[in-house]
Amino acid sequence: MPELPDLTVFTENLHKRVTKKKITSVACGPYLRLNVPPQAVADALQGAAFDAVERWGKEVRFRMDNGRVLQVHLMLTGGFVITDSPGRVPFARLTIGFADGSFLVVGDEKAMATATLDPATGDAAPDALGVTEDELQRLTARFPKAKAKAFLVDQKVMRGIGNAYADEILWEARISPLSLMGKLPPEAIRALAEKIPLVLQRAIVSIKERNPGIIAGEIRDFLLVHNPSRKASPTGRPIIKEKIAQKTTYYTDEQTLYV
Repeated sequence: MPELPDLTVFTENLHKRVTKKKITSVACGPYLRLNVPPQAVADALQGAAFDAVERWGKEVRFRMDNGRVLQVHLMLTGGFVITDSPGRVPFARLTIGFADGSFLVVGDEKAMATATLDPATGDAAPDALGVTEDELQRLTARFPKAKAKAFLVDQKVMRGIGNAYADEILWEARISPLSLMGKLPPEAIRALAEKIPLVLQRAIVSIKERNPGIIAGEIRDFLLVHNPSRKASPTGRPIIKEKIAQKTTYYTDEQTLYV
């Protein structure tokens, strides 16, 4: 599943390629999960143009020049494709045609992708890329019994981090994924606040270096511990693979367990 670094790069590239193009057609596939009828999506988009493409946690928001917003969650296997032959895109769930003859397609083999028209913003959790030490302290006080791994991947706690980057962040902060958040001392919270943006920003740079124009898929070969091809961390400690919070988790014995 694409996470914050992937989606940050996707949105930058999509913004360059689809904004200001007039939308002439909208087709919702039968397995696209929607919050409104398909015709409502078509009515909202046709004749408009995307004003901006933004990342919203682990989702992508398309802001239109008529004030409407379409939010897409790619889930496990979804991806964006820009093409002039939409019929050749396998498992197309949403197809948006533009006046210049190009199409933006959301393909998804497992049919789990969602599209939400005019999503509520409400009391959203903080975005991981901008979370502060003070916010982490407040969130820790709210979820003291949460394990560190579960805490980081819970989108109701903090938006944007998924399975892979939670492991990378916890390794960098030297915090065991099995630690209880309420047991973390101030220095561990401080380390977490430092490592979250460091790991995410570093990943954004790495993804751009490997595939500057990417709008789909995942690049993970640069990860230090959440990486099946690695047997040891950069410091030489064996990587442990274990299910934690129902997620396949990679960590080492260098990470302090706070319980």
